[in-house]
Amino acid sequence: MRSTSLTAHVVVILVLLLLPLGADHLFSGFYISLMARVFIYAIMILGFDLLAGYTGMISYGHAMFFGTGAYVTAMLLKHVTAWFWPSLLASVVGCGLLAYVVGYLSIRTREVYFVFLTFAFAQFFFVAANSWEFVGAANGLAGIPKPIVLPGLDLSNSTVFYYFCLIVLAAAYGLARLFIRSPFGRILVGIRENEERTQFLGYDTHGAIRRVFVISGMYGGAAGALMASMNSFASPVLYHPAVSGEIIIAALIGGMGTLVGPVLGAGVIILLTDLLSSWLAEAWMMIVGALFAFCVLFTPDGLMGLIRRFRSGRAAPGGSGHA
Repeated sequence: MRSTSLTAHVVVILVLLLLPLGADHLFSGFYISLMARVFIYAIMILGFDLLAGYTGMISYGHAMFFGTGAYVTAMLLKHVTAWFWPSLLASVVGCGLLAYVVGYLSIRTREVYFVFLTFAFAQFFFVAANSWEFVGAANGLAGIPKPIVLPGLDLSNSTVFYYFCLIVLAAAYGLARLFIRSPFGRILVGIRENEERTQFLGYDTHGAIRRVFVISGMYGGAAGALMASMNSFASPVLYHPAVSGEIIIAALIGGMGTLVGPVLGAGVIILLTDLLSSWLAEAWMMIVGALFAFCVLFTPDGLMGLIRRFRSGRAAPGGSGHA
């Protein structure tokens, strides 16, 4: 089973690496940009999964970090420097600080109270971005120059941007795996399974949740920085509650608490949204809703759960396995 899993991973990596080389001939350059958007959302949803999938704390305000990262990068690229790295660093650190403050005020609550409190914070930012003239208000920030990543190399080329986002996603995924496989990750799982018991064992559960909330916010900030760079535009729409809803739906469809699942979920949501909306107008939302309902009712552990059951069924009928 390990060899099959390794082969699947190698095939996926090769496809992602070779996709831009044939996209212009087989499809269109649009699909390169679409896949870059999938990678950006995957980074954001990976951060969400570290919080929700491994502690059970569902945030309905993660668009707050996505939008803030985009606006910080947009402001710096437009008014300070065209170099991407200072903007990325400022977005990541800024969203980490924002997450610390929001987390400090929110994580003392649980379940629906935590959901609505994070929603309230995100809604505040949504309203502020729509009304604050300094950041363009409802018109957003336009005219952002394409960022420079190396001397003589910027992100104006869609293929370069595709590979850059893929590298950032790979780094984000690798860091997430390190977090989860560390003692800190085991504390997070303990909180999800039984927080009181974890506290009884002497662990500071509030501190652990606060730290992972900060990490999750930093992932959102990095994704926002990439989104602003991709669109050359930052809009209040990035703060919209629908974005937070997409994050949750993608994580649930892919399978929370798996890391790989949110990446799959990001691909499903973005591809369905973009492709079906061009074919079916508003009807695409019904299809996404039906898929979400199917996952909740029949496979609550998402696509990764289906893959796990398929693999365990092939390896040992009647048995159970783990991806």
